[in-house]
Amino acid sequence: MSSERVPAERVRAIVRLRGRVQTVGFRDTVLAIAQRHAVHGQVRNLREGERLEIDVEGAPADVDAFLADVLAHPPRYARVEDVERVAAEPQGVSGFALARTL
Repeated sequence: MSSERVPAERVRAIVRLRGRVQTVGFRDTVLAIAQRHAVHGQVRNLREGERLEIDVEGAPADVDAFLADVLAHPPRYARVEDVERVAAEPQGVSGFALARTL
């Protein structure tokens, strides 16, 4: 993932999912969904257990569609109990990656 000049219409969201979201293939599912949408960022497990963080940016409609797709098509054994979404300043990253646990 690299940084570049940030287009004016780009938004960024940091989304934390809580529930059965680790050891069920959720990060790989998020990566596959990201590759079908025009979004950039990363996904990682959080050490505090049963939490996953998606840091995503792109055009507002693309970010919204990506997140809706993630929530509508989770891995088979996943169970999302809570979703927290926070707006953040776009960083201009390119690509989507699986990040180390934080």
